[in-house]
Amino acid sequence: MDRLDMLKVFCAVVEAGAFSRAAERLSMSTSSVTNHVAALEAHFKVRLINRTTRSMSLTEEGRQCHAQALRLLADMGELESSLRDAGGTPAGVLRVDLPSVISRQYVAPALARFTQRYPELELRVTVGDRMIDMVEEGVDVLVRIGELPDSGLVARKLMSTRYVCCVAPAFLQQNGWPESPQSLDQFACLGFLNPRTRMVRPWKFSRDGEDSSHLPPATVRIDHVESMIEAAKAGCGIIQQMSVSLAPALRHGELAPVLTDWQAAGPDIFALYQPARRADAKVKVFVDFLVEIFTL
Repeated sequence: MDRLDMLKVFCAVVEAGAFSRAAERLSMSTSSVTNHVAALEAHFKVRLINRTTRSMSLTEEGRQCHAQALRLLADMGELESSLRDAGGTPAGVLRVDLPSVISRQYVAPALARFTQRYPELELRVTVGDRMIDMVEEGVDVLVRIGELPDSGLVARKLMSTRYVCCVAPAFLQQNGWPESPQSLDQFACLGFLNPRTRMVRPWKFSRDGEDSSHLPPATVRIDHVESMIEAAKAGCGIIQQMSVSLAPALRHGELAPVLTDWQAAGPDIFALYQPARRADAKVKVFVDFLVEIFTL
C-alpha cells in the first residue's frame, strides 16, 4: 500500500471528522479507509486516531502526523503542478479562500470566465473572514480585507476601499440631506455592531486632510453587513459601510451617497500567497485574474 495514499486518506479522515464521511468524499468503502489508516499506524508503530463507535479524536502523534502530512502533500501538489505547468497549461487543484463579500459580488460572477480559460484547473473555493494558516489548511491563494499580520506571505494589492455614508433615495426626499457628520444626530441611523466586541463601530470621516470619527445615535444596531444594507435600502435610515460592500446598491440606485466630501479611506484588499508559490503558474493566473476583476 502506497504511503502517500495512506497519508491522503488519513488527512481526509481528519478533515471529514469520521471514517464514513471520508469514504464518501474519496469514493471508497469505509473498510478500505479504515485499512489505509491502520496500515499507516502500523508503519509508524503509533496510534494516530483514538476511535470508538461514536467518536474519534487525534492522538498527539496524530496531530503531528496531520500537520506534517499536509505540508508534504502540499509540496507534492506543488511539484506536480510545476511539472505540468512546464508543459504550458496550468492544471491541477487550486485552493482559494475568500471573504464572503468578495466571493459573492466579485469572484463568483466571474468564475465562468476563469474556468473557460483554464479548463484543466480544478478550483476549490472556501468562503470565510478569519485569518487562516495557509500551509496547515492547504490553501494556495487567500484574499483578505484590512491590515495584514506579519506573516511572511506575498501580498498583492487588489483594491482600495472608502467608508461611504448612504441612504435610500426616498429617505432623502422625506427627511432631507445631512450636511456634516454631527448633523447625522438629527437623522435615523443604523449602527454596525462588531460581531466580536459587540460594540457599535464609530463612523470614520476625513476632510481637508484631517481624519475624525463620530458615532451618531442608532436605534437599530446590526452585526451583519448585508442585513444592514437591506434595511437601508428599505428606508430604515442612513448607514456607513465600506465601498466594496455597497457597490451594487449604489450602482443600481438603491442607495444614494451622502456626505461625499467627508469620505475616509477604508482598508485595502489583498491577495496573499506563499513566497515559494511565486512561480507557480496556477497561483499566478488566478492572482492575475483577481487583479483583472478589480480593475474592470
